[in-house]
Amino acid sequence: MPQVLVAGLVVAHGLITTVIGFGGVTRPDAPALTLPGWFGWWPGPFGRSWLIDTLHLGSGAMVIGSGLWLAAGLALVASGLGWLGVPVLSGVWQPLAFGGAVAGLVALALFFHPIYLVAVAINVAIVVLASGALVPVAR
Repeated sequence: MPQVLVAGLVVAHGLITTVIGFGGVTRPDAPALTLPGWFGWWPGPFGRSWLIDTLHLGSGAMVIGSGLWLAAGLALVASGLGWLGVPVLSGVWQPLAFGGAVAGLVALALFFHPIYLVAVAINVAIVVLASGALVPVAR
């Protein structure tokens, strides 16, 4: 049961990451999202890359940055499915999880906002999981 729960959480996190990437790839010039006023203390926009916008790199760079989100999310979804035992993915779930989580951490650094702190913690936990410190229970 814990294996199913953890794998389900990895898949859910991967789906959220994939949706963020898909939105950025398909709409790279979209404005930042409006947040409640109590987030006004944070200097950067939510939903935009602080680095890409600061350096005025344009929509091409935003597509590349968003593509990183997309790739990370797809790798995380595949790793969760592999951990659940999907035949083609079960033998490669660890490298997929590790690569997806590391790519996700890079994307989070490029688009950082305090709302993403939960995602940072989840990706760090996935890196630990994929490192072999924890292994799924054999069926």
